[in-house]
Amino acid sequence: MFVRLLGTLPLIFALAGCSEGPVFEYDSRPIELQRAPTASGGPDLGATLAKVAVGSDSPLLVIDTGSLLSSLSRGVCPSPTTEPTAYTGDIQLLGVSDTSAPLRASFRGVTLFDLCAGAVGDASTQVAAVLGGDILLNFSVAFALPRVPAQPATPATMTIYSNLPASDSDLAANGYAVMRFSLRGSTAAATASGNGLPGLPSSRVVLRVCANPPAFSPDGPAQNCKTGEVELQASGTNLLLALSTGHGPLVLSASAWQRLSGQVPVPLGAGEPALYSPLTTDPIPAHWVTVSRLALVDGDSGDAWPGACAELARGRRIEWTLANQNNGGCFQPCDVSGGVALPAAAYLEIGSDLPAAIVSDTSDLISNINEDFPSGAQVDGVIGAETLAGTSFEIDYVSQPQGRWVAACEPGTDRQTCWAAPRCYGLSGSGQTHICFGLPRLGLAPNCPQ
Repeated sequence: MFVRLLGTLPLIFALAGCSEGPVFEYDSRPIELQRAPTASGGPDLGATLAKVAVGSDSPLLVIDTGSLLSSLSRGVCPSPTTEPTAYTGDIQLLGVSDTSAPLRASFRGVTLFDLCAGAVGDASTQVAAVLGGDILLNFSVAFALPRVPAQPATPATMTIYSNLPASDSDLAANGYAVMRFSLRGSTAAATASGNGLPGLPSSRVVLRVCANPPAFSPDGPAQNCKTGEVELQASGTNLLLALSTGHGPLVLSASAWQRLSGQVPVPLGAGEPALYSPLTTDPIPAHWVTVSRLALVDGDSGDAWPGACAELARGRRIEWTLANQNNGGCFQPCDVSGGVALPAAAYLEIGSDLPAAIVSDTSDLISNINEDFPSGAQVDGVIGAETLAGTSFEIDYVSQPQGRWVAACEPGTDRQTCWAAPRCYGLSGSGQTHICFGLPRLGLAPNCPQ
């Protein structure tokens, strides 16, 4: 998927771990995926599915970056008991078309939970196992999720790498939007009866999002912004969303939807399809809506950070200035500090009326993704694989001190459907040039009068 700037990785089995711990074997070749059905009844662009070898069978397995645990039931499903147990076992991973091929990846001696995973997407799509973040966090994992499903030449794929060696600046130069994240979810697991289970590492990727910003084009009119007005001039609603490839649609809590739309959700589940989630046992009552567009924005959660929507608006103003600097474009006062234009944050913007499931704030899904961080910023929902159709991205879990989510759009996609904007670094001198927003190499633009 990505330009691996330190050379092509050898396509041989890579080994991690030792004789007393887990052993990971994989070949860094794309593993073909199946997509789960979607509630809208359209093309199957939902959760990401592979196969797991269980004896002579190869049932479906859901790959869920939002799940803190990996599971494989050792008994008959559905199970007569809901009490999970943990054991040391193996996940032998195959692509969906690899029925007679060698194993594509083998995770041996890993902690698994003896759970029946249930349905994904709809009631008919039963899975036998979950490959979750507790295993995936050992790698840099690349996904390619085409917008048109079931194309033999361009199937959905997942590729496992030991790392992503390219630097942020090299990735930006190649057109990728790089967003940093800190993992969440570390918790001590326990059963309903209080029996202790192995602790779960932090593996949940949470991203900052601006929902329903207006459409933008650098050919449109300039947007003015005085000093100190960076948040005042922002449009859209700031959200905090977990990345979960085990879900199809965007999923929002009812309170997040009310902030976003001003509407109080109708009684959830009244004659509408339920949401099937690998993070819950039972289907979740849902109200189905569409969200016009999302922008996933790189940023800092500190007090000085203005928020995803303000950063998005700043990036758009800076892009407009660079695209129009030969026609009098200048940097707005709110985007300048110390006489120098501030950098524009990387972002990935996705449009086309995205299906979204609105669920109760007290649902098991919303409760589960927030119970590990009760005193911090609450997660408003999840970004599913259907929302990310038409993109390719890599979750670089192993970068330090923070992980990286690196994303791009399918080639040839129009801007209003998908747009990846790498970070644009400001220039401090008239002799400097840079390439930003896919524009030709440009020099320093002037600042607007205060």
